[in-house]
Amino acid sequence: MPYTKDRYPNSMKNLPVNVRNKAIEITNALLKEGEMEEGIAIATGVSRAKDWAANRGLRIESTSRNSKSKDIKEHGEDRYVIPTEDGWAVKEEGSKRVEKKFTTKKEAVALATKEAKKAHASVTIQKKTGKIDRRKSYTPHRTTKAH
Repeated sequence: MPYTKDRYPNSMKNLPVNVRNKAIEITNALLKEGEMEEGIAIATGVSRAKDWAANRGLRIESTSRNSKSKDIKEHGEDRYVIPTEDGWAVKEEGSKRVEKKFTTKKEAVALATKEAKKAHASVTIQKKTGKIDRRKSYTPHRTTKAH
C-alpha cells in the first residue's frame, strides 16, 4: 500500500511538509519499481527529497523542538548516467540536455562520478531499460569540532 500525506514512515515525521510530501512521492515511485527493499526505498526517498529541497533553497530541517535531525545538505547538482539510442550519456540534474555522450556505460559512469565528487553531489545510474541500477552519494558528512 502506498504512503500518503496522512500515513507515512516515522522517519519522515519531522521533515517540513513540502519535503515530506516529496519524500513520500519518491518512496512510492521507488517501491512501485519493485527493485528496492522498503527500508532502503524510504531512506533513499528521504535523502532525495532533502537533495531536492536543498537544490531549491528550501528548508530541510524541522522546526519542531523534538527533532534531533542535524542533516544539512551542501552539494551541487546531481549527475545521471542515462541510456541513449547509440550508447550512454551524462546529464546534470535540472538540465534538459545531455552533458556528454559515450559509447560505453563505463566511460559515462567515470565522468559522472568524477563530476559528482567534485560537486559533492550524487550519481544515479540507470539500466538500459531506464530503471535505476544504483545511486552513489558523494556528499561530505559535516563534522563539528569540540571546543
